[in-house]
Amino acid sequence: MTIGAAAGMLWGQGLPARAVEVIPLYRISLTGGQYFFASDKSNLNANIKATAAPAVKLDEEWTLLPLYNGNFRGTKSVNDTVGSGTLFQQGMDHYLSFAGLYKPEDSTWRFKPAVNYKLEFLKETRDETWGKGLFDYQTVGVELAAENVYKEPFSYRLGYEFFYTFYPNYQSLESQAGIDPNGNRLNRENAGTDVLDTINNALNASISIPVPYDEPKVALNLGYRAAWQRYPDQPIIAQDGEPNDHKPYNRQDFYNSLTVGVTYPRSLMADALRMNLGFHTGVSHNGSNQNTYDAGKTRFISDSYGYYSVPVGVALGLAWGDKKNPSTADLGCTWIRQQYLGRLAQDENGTYLDGERQRQDRFVLGLGYGYPIAPNFRLTAQASVARATSNTKFEQSYRYTYTAATYLLGFTYDY
Repeated sequence: MTIGAAAGMLWGQGLPARAVEVIPLYRISLTGGQYFFASDKSNLNANIKATAAPAVKLDEEWTLLPLYNGNFRGTKSVNDTVGSGTLFQQGMDHYLSFAGLYKPEDSTWRFKPAVNYKLEFLKETRDETWGKGLFDYQTVGVELAAENVYKEPFSYRLGYEFFYTFYPNYQSLESQAGIDPNGNRLNRENAGTDVLDTINNALNASISIPVPYDEPKVALNLGYRAAWQRYPDQPIIAQDGEPNDHKPYNRQDFYNSLTVGVTYPRSLMADALRMNLGFHTGVSHNGSNQNTYDAGKTRFISDSYGYYSVPVGVALGLAWGDKKNPSTADLGCTWIRQQYLGRLAQDENGTYLDGERQRQDRFVLGLGYGYPIAPNFRLTAQASVARATSNTKFEQSYRYTYTAATYLLGFTYDY
C-alpha cells in the first residue's frame, strides 16, 4: 500500500513529497503439545508464535525494517538443555529490532545497521510468577552488516555485533545464600552479584557459493563466528577456592565457530514434487579462563568452561501441490558431541574420574508436516525426539543421560 503526501514531511520543509511503500509481513502460529521425559509427561500446553515485519520502502535506496518476534512456549523443547529433567518449564520471549537497509544505486552491496532488544522469561515451576525466574534475561545491542549479492541469490556477508546481556533476578536468589542444600559453601564464581551478566563483541562472516558456478545445482554455505564474552562481576577462582587476586580478575570467554553446509534442491516427477536435501557440519571451540572449586570434595578443577563441539546433521524437505501454498514434509537428524577440556567426569557417587574429561553426545530427530487448508492458512504437525548420553553418571542436581520427546499440532497464518 502507499502513503501519500504526508510522507513529504519526512524529507524537510519545501521538498517534494515521496511515496512510501509499506510491504506487510505478518505470521502467527498456534499449536498445542506435550513434553515427555523418561516415563513422565507434561500436561497439554499451548504454544504461540507471532511475527510482524512491515518493510517500509522510503525510496530506491533506503528501506526501514522494523521487526517484532513474540514466542510463548507452553511445551518445553527437546533442545532446551537447562533443567532437562523438569517437566513443567514454560518460556516466553519478545524480540524487537529496528534496522535500516541501504542499497546503493547500481550496486550489488547491501548495508544494514540495526538496534536490537530481547526480553526472555523462564518459569521452572507452576507457582512461579512471570518475570521472577532465576534465568530471566534481557539483551540490548547494535549490529552492522554488509552483504554483497554477487550472483543472485548467492552472496557473502560480514557483520559486527555489540550487545549486553543481564539477568536481573539471578543475584536475588543464589547470592543471598551462603551454603548449598548440603551445607557446603557455594561455588564462588556463581555466588556473587550479577555473575551471569556479559558484555559481548562478535564478528560474523558467511558466504554461499554456487556449484557449478554458471549453472548451479548445489549451494555450498560457509560460516564463521568469533565472539569475545566478558563477565565483569564473575571473579576467577584460584586453587584454594577463593577469588583470584591477580590479573585478570574476571572471567573471559573466547568463542570460535566454523560451519559448513550443502543444499541440493531438485524437481521430481515433472516438477510435481520438489525436494531439498541438506547436510551441515562444523566445529566450535569455547576457551575460558574460569575454573571451578568443589567445596564438598575440596577439589579444584581448572578450565571447567572450555569445550569443543562438533555437530553433524542431514535434512530432507519435500513440497508438492500449489507452489505458492504447497503441502510440505520435513525430516532432520542431528548428532552433537560436546567435549569439555578441563571439567572432569564423575561416577554415580560423585567421585571425580581423574584423566577422564566430561563429554556428552546428543542425537535429535525431527519430523514436520504442513497442509494448506485455505489461503494463508496451514495445518502443521511437528514431533521431535532427543537422546543424550554422557560419561558423567552423577545426576543429583542435573540429568546428563536421558530421552525426551515433544509433539505439536496446530495451524499457521501468513499475510
